[in-house]
Amino acid sequence: MEHIDGIVGNVNEEASLARRIRDHDSAGTLERVIIEAGDRRRSRLRVETDAGTDLGLVPDRELRSGDVLVLEADRAVVVEFEPREAAVIPLPEATPASLARMSKLGHRIGNQHWDLAVHDGALYVPVAADHRIVEDVLGPHLPAGTEIRYADVDASLWIEGDGARGEDGYGVGDHEHGHGHQEHSHAEHTHGDDHSEHTHAGGHDHGSGSHSGETNE
Repeated sequence: MEHIDGIVGNVNEEASLARRIRDHDSAGTLERVIIEAGDRRRSRLRVETDAGTDLGLVPDRELRSGDVLVLEADRAVVVEFEPREAAVIPLPEATPASLARMSKLGHRIGNQHWDLAVHDGALYVPVAADHRIVEDVLGPHLPAGTEIRYADVDASLWIEGDGARGEDGYGVGDHEHGHGHQEHSHAEHTHGDDHSEHTHAGGHDHGSGSHSGETNE
């Protein structure tokens, strides 16, 4: 097993590194490590690349999509997150009626404790239930004529600080939308009962966190 004790850099932050990884990809010498986004905070991780290389990782920080673990003349290894299915809801033209609907939709998403990202004119909600349930929950609050579609997207869409491209625009592991500039939100949600009511409101532009509930290993 090959031991990796640090991270070379990230292709979404360093244009020169992104170009070198692109060259390895073109040459067929790039290996990918596909991990669940929930494993990114683990202090020790044993993984296998898509080429079958066994790696023992002891990263010096939280793993992110696009992290380069190995960079050599004849080989490179990069991290990608397992794609997640998302419900994609196009943002309607802003009118008083559509804004009121979208406000209620965000409120409903927050009540479900579902993550939410806004990117390229659409809302992205990770699918945490059967499609029928998602549509039953969100459908009544959609603006007229709006339909939900589903797509596999990079899980970094809902992770704080992930997703910036290098200067040449190259990012590995792009799914559906790539790693463009994003907004993240927990939506606004209210919970009430007979004795008390509490409200959580939080919209964060360009890099707020997501509900992860994860702990370090």
